[in-house]
Amino acid sequence: MIKQLYQNIEGDYETAISRMQNDERIQKYLKFFLADESYMQLKNAIEMNDCDSAFRAAHTLKGVCQNMAFSSLSKVVEEITEELRAKNFEKAVEIFPEVVEKYEIVVNEIKKVI
Repeated sequence: MIKQLYQNIEGDYETAISRMQNDERIQKYLKFFLADESYMQLKNAIEMNDCDSAFRAAHTLKGVCQNMAFSSLSKVVEEITEELRAKNFEKAVEIFPEVVEKYEIVVNEIKKVI
């Protein structure tokens, strides 16, 4: 079930299992992911045109995604993080819809498993 989730979200199950050792532990961290506020902080900062806050939120979300081995989401969050780091706010705003799309896929798949 967890392996299928990783396939559905274009994640890296092998990396996740090597870090967390079993599906039960992955499932525990999936719940933590749902509770993480960095995505909403990023969304709010984008809406408020706050580049610095958006960068901090994106950087945090990037780390969470990388730790969970959410490869597809992590890739696009890394892109937006780097644009925000370079103060390319307009480019970050262009990328944000893809972040939303990938994030919603991950959340919807997690909710099917939990």
